[in-house]
Amino acid sequence: MKKNSCFYVAMNEQRDKKRLEDFGKHLKDLRDKLGLSQDTVVARCDVTKGNLSNIENGKKDFNFTTLLEIAKGLGVKPKELLDF
Repeated sequence: MKKNSCFYVAMNEQRDKKRLEDFGKHLKDLRDKLGLSQDTVVARCDVTKGNLSNIENGKKDFNFTTLLEIAKGLGVKPKELLDF
């Protein structure tokens, strides 16, 4: 392990936390703009309400297939979720 590896891990955690928070805000803003509740979105896709809430609040990292499911639930193309 490098001498400064703890610094890099902390730096990456801060960077990732900011990215997840920014994405979550964008997701919630888009959902609100579309006039959709979390219940409506999760009824249209394979994501739980708890997971969607945690993602919107920047508290949960997720995988690519979850991104696709959320896009399906919102009725948008996945690239719209990444345009923030």
